Amino acid sequence: METILIKGAQLLLSLSILVFIHELGHYFWSRLFKVKVEKFYLFFDTEKFALVRFTPAGQKALPALVNVTIPGGDTEYGIGWIPLGGYCKIAGMVDESMDKEQLAQAPKPNEFRSQTAGKRFMIMVGGVLNNMILAILIYICMAWYWGKDVLYLRDVEPGMTYSEYAHKVGFQEGDIVWEVAGEKADMTNFRNELLMGSDVTVKRGAEMVRIVLPDTIGQFFLGHPEELSLFMTAKTPMVVSDVMLGGPAARAGMLAGDSIVAVNDSLTPYVSMVSSLIAGHAGDTVKIGFCRNGEMREALLCLNEESKMGISYQPLDVAAYVTHISYNLLEAIPAGIVRGWDMLYNYVRQFKLVFTPQGAKSLGGFGTMASIFPEAWDWYAFWAMTAFFSVALAFMNILPIPALDGGHIMFLIFEIVSGRKPSDRVLEIAQYIGFGIVLALLIFVNGNDLYKFVIKPFLD
Repeated sequence: METILIKGAQLLLSLSILVFIHELGHYFWSRLFKVKVEKFYLFFDTEKFALVRFTPAGQKALPALVNVTIPGGDTEYGIGWIPLGGYCKIAGMVDESMDKEQLAQAPKPNEFRSQTAGKRFMIMVGGVLNNMILAILIYICMAWYWGKDVLYLRDVEPGMTYSEYAHKVGFQEGDIVWEVAGEKADMTNFRNELLMGSDVTVKRGAEMVRIVLPDTIGQFFLGHPEELSLFMTAKTPMVVSDVMLGGPAARAGMLAGDSIVAVNDSLTPYVSMVSSLIAGHAGDTVKIGFCRNGEMREALLCLNEESKMGISYQPLDVAAYVTHISYNLLEAIPAGIVRGWDMLYNYVRQFKLVFTPQGAKSLGGFGTMASIFPEAWDWYAFWAMTAFFSVALAFMNILPIPALDGGHIMFLIFEIVSGRKPSDRVLEIAQYIGFGIVLALLIFVNGNDLYKFVIKPFLD
C-alpha cells in the first residue's frame, strides 16, 4: 500500500507541475495581448466548492475552503478539489466549458475571438511551447547538478549474451555492439533504435558486421515486452546471493554462494541463459547443476507459479564500465537542449507503433504512468520522468484533434491560409467531437490498465 501511495504522489506532483506550466503558457500570451482570462486554476473546481479561491474585488465569491478577495484585476485564481489537471478559461474562446451564453453576445475587444489569427495562434501554442521549455530546463538542471552516466556497450569487458530472438534477427554470441544508427552505441540509444528497427554494427571477431533489423521488430517488442530486457544482457555468471526461505531453491538445499552452471544438462554460464531455459515452466521440476566451493553438484527444483527458483543473484557491477560526464552551467545548456530534442524526436518516431494492434494494447493510463515511477522517492528519477511526460504532453497536445490545442491550431492555420474564419457553431461542433474522441481514448487506455493490473493477474 505504501508503494502505491509513493508512486501515486509522484505522479500527482508531476502532472500538477506539467499542467500548471502548460496553462501558464496560455495565460502568459493572453495577458501579453490584453485578452481577458476569467479563471486560472490548478485542479478542477465546481461552482459549489474549491479548496482556495482568490476572487477579484467586486466579483461574487463562490464557496471555497479558503476564500480571499484580491484588489483589482479581472481573473479568478484558485486551487480546485478534483486533482485532474487544471485550466485557464479565456474569455470569448470556444473551449471545454462550452459557455454558449458568452458566445451568443457580441464580441468584446478583450476577448479571444476578437484577436487576429496570429495572436490567437500564439495563445493556443503557448502551452505546448511551455512544456517543451520546461523539459529542456529540467534536462539542463539535471545535467548541471547530476551530470550524465553513459554505458557504452563496446566498453563492457565481459561482453554480451543474446536471447533466442536476438539470434533469429542476426546477432551471434561474442558480438560486440559498436554502433547503432551510425552513432556510438550506448544502452539508451541502442534500446531506442532497437524499437525503430535501425541498423546495428557489431564487431564480430576482427571484422565489423552490419545487422539489418526487421521493420516489424518494434511491434514484436510491444507484444512481448519481456523480450526487450532479455534481448541483450551482460555476460553475468549466476552466483546466488540469497535464497528465499521456503522457496524451491531452499527446499533443494541450495545456499548463497552457489554458482548455477547448468539447467537440465544444458550449460548455462550466464544469467540470461538460465532465465530463458526456466521461463514458461511454472510448476515443473528442473535439474539444476551448480558449483559449490569448486565441487559440482545437482539439485531437483520444482519451480514456483512464476517459473522462478526463489533466489536472487549477484548482479554485474556495471558501475565499473560507466562513463560519467560532468557539466558546468555553460556546458549543461546545450546538453539539455540536445537531450530535450532527442526525447521529442524519439517519441515522435515511436508514436507510429501506437497504430499497430500490439501498440494499441500497450497503451496505458494513469496506472501505467504511476508504475513507471520508482517505489521509493528518487528526485533524479522524478525529474527525469517529469521531463519525459512534459515532452509527451507537448506532442500529444499539438495533435490536430478538436478539443486539444492542436485542434484549435488546425482551424487557425486553415483561417490564415484561406482567409476565412470558421464560425463559432463549427468550432462548437468540433469541440464536442474532439471531447468525445479524448474521452473515448481515456476510457480505452485506463481500461487497458484495469485489464493489465487487475483482471489479468486475477485470471492468471
